[in-house]
Amino acid sequence: MCPREFGPYVLEELLGTGGMGEVWRARDTRRERLVALKLLPEALNRDAEFAGRFRRESHVAARLREPHVVPIHDYGEIDGRLFIDMRLVDGRDLGRLLEEGPLAPERTVALLAQVADALEAAHADGLVHRDVKPSNVLVTPSDFVYVVDFGIARSIGSTRTSLTITGATVGTLDYMAPERFTDQPIDGRVDVYSLACVLAQCLTGRRPFRGEDLPALLYAHLYVDPPRPSELVAGVPEAMDEVISKGMAKRPEDRYPTPHALVDAARAALRTVPAAATAAGAAPPPDTAVPSRTTSPVLSAPPTVLGVHSGDGAHSSVQQLPGGRPPLPPPCGPVPSAQPRRRGRRVALVTALVLVLVAAGVGALLWPWDGGGGDTAGPADGTAEGTPESTLAPEGTAPPPTSAAPPPASLAVPTQLGDPIAVPPTPGFLAVAPDGRYAYIAHRTQGVISVLDLTSRTVSSQIRIDAGPPQFITFSPDGSRAYVTVYDDPNSVHAVVFVDTTTNAVLQTVEVGLRPYAPATSPDGRLLYVPLHNEGRVQVVDTTTGEAVGSYAVAENPHWIAVSADGRRAWTANHESGVLSVLDLADGGRVVAELPAGVAPHSVALSPDGSRVAVVAFDSSEAFLVDTATDTVLDSGPVGTRPQDVSWAPDGRRFYTADVESDTMSVVDAQTLEVTANPVTGDGPTSVAVSPDGRRAYVTNLNDATVVVYQLTA
Repeated sequence: MCPREFGPYVLEELLGTGGMGEVWRARDTRRERLVALKLLPEALNRDAEFAGRFRRESHVAARLREPHVVPIHDYGEIDGRLFIDMRLVDGRDLGRLLEEGPLAPERTVALLAQVADALEAAHADGLVHRDVKPSNVLVTPSDFVYVVDFGIARSIGSTRTSLTITGATVGTLDYMAPERFTDQPIDGRVDVYSLACVLAQCLTGRRPFRGEDLPALLYAHLYVDPPRPSELVAGVPEAMDEVISKGMAKRPEDRYPTPHALVDAARAALRTVPAAATAAGAAPPPDTAVPSRTTSPVLSAPPTVLGVHSGDGAHSSVQQLPGGRPPLPPPCGPVPSAQPRRRGRRVALVTALVLVLVAAGVGALLWPWDGGGGDTAGPADGTAEGTPESTLAPEGTAPPPTSAAPPPASLAVPTQLGDPIAVPPTPGFLAVAPDGRYAYIAHRTQGVISVLDLTSRTVSSQIRIDAGPPQFITFSPDGSRAYVTVYDDPNSVHAVVFVDTTTNAVLQTVEVGLRPYAPATSPDGRLLYVPLHNEGRVQVVDTTTGEAVGSYAVAENPHWIAVSADGRRAWTANHESGVLSVLDLADGGRVVAELPAGVAPHSVALSPDGSRVAVVAFDSSEAFLVDTATDTVLDSGPVGTRPQDVSWAPDGRRFYTADVESDTMSVVDAQTLEVTANPVTGDGPTSVAVSPDGRRAYVTNLNDATVVVYQLTA
């Protein structure tokens, strides 16, 4: 089809339709980027209540800063039509994965833990998702999860049921909490219920209830006991049945209070002994069915097909419901014995709700027979080809792994998290604190250190460095101190500023030699090693007294220094000398080797296990890998143009370079030195730092004053 314009957007391809609008692959002509653009039905803009709520809650959803929530770039109204502008991301929805059968319990919990992170972030901002289901959970090839459709979330405490919107349905009956069918206020526990439904489906490969139409599903959510996966699939722990039973409790107060609590219980269940279940490979027993009838009510308006689709059409929020299948009556027959006193009220409630829904025009919507794979849809042309590119609206950070646990595996192709973070001008260098909760950024022309809160991803405070332009930063091993090197172009100021990180107060300013570059501390934090660019030496400073206690001569123009974990070795990248100096710190800093490191080696970093050193050469745009046991160059290879900084992934499989002239971050395989990805970060990336848990990288862009965050692990 021919592209058409919608305000500043060019609509290039209809990705799909579903629960609350059309989704287009569109080009934003203002920013020259591809986006996923969701256009809501024009009728909804004429609903003043809905339009007002849409703007309020889209504003809140756009603020979400959690990695598993796809960002909302913009929202509003153009030509009388409400829209949401979101980032396009790759992903295959969970419903499609489940078409291939149940997932392993361990993988299920790992995926749903990420869903819980997204939901908790929304709940903290007063939003409930209301439509948690497999097709709203996108899974990348590395098992990184995005939860979509936050743009139509609803505020906690609202009561109006969206099931009464004529011609459309918002929310999916297979996963809908019982209180959603009443006027009772809703809160985050409706998402807990839906997440428990998804948990059950992941473990069994089929929807929690097999009802074929609206009355049957209403009845099931109000009456029928939750499934027991251990009795259906071999290898599922019996303890998981109780997790699902509590997560799908009929009364909100009987459920887990939060998504994290549900996932924590599921994770604990994994540690129990799996139930015998049915014989391996045996088909699970058929679902409990509800009798059907042969008459069908008349629709007052055809169902609207709205929602979010992926690029291959695999992901959809709410599918059109096919006709031809006879609907069921309001349920009748025996009530489960566990709750005999509630039968009359519940049957009456279901019957009344069916009448309301018929009057609203959705009473005859039939739920699709999906074979247990969730609600999915093909692309508009009916094919199943193309790259899955999906949408919608990021920071609940998972705790770092304990020392006994291996670090998470780094990805060959990281994912950018959210939009770049605006920071003060000239962010030249960033260092992440040892606890991973915040980072210090040096702004040379501003004369300040900004403190970046890595949870909220905002600058929480600034530290004035009166001594001169701050250049580089390192932290003490316990994170209680930061050491900031200072120099200016006239070479009139050369110092290290000591900062108390608890109070952000400057403790003292220590004068050092000419042009101090990127320092490092000893493993015990007692010594600070400061490379002096203009003197060809490393000055050693006592961090307690601030006094110089040593000086080690190295090749000219040392830029960077790295120190071994045992404190016995150090390596300096010597810019104009073209070498890497190897120092024996146990022998008075004696240089024991000088190794070729390209043209203008700039930065150096030690691998987590201490076996290798990575060096980047600024003028030759190369990375070198050195064996620390033999002091030999193992290999070298090209990276982005003018690499200025290098950092390792904690698993030691990759390292990352900030390439200031190509505006990229190179992701380098540490075994082959192959660049597996080089995403554009912004204008003038000067530093790259990795969080202690290895999950994220932070890149400073000097010229556009931003920090870009990348997810490095699954």
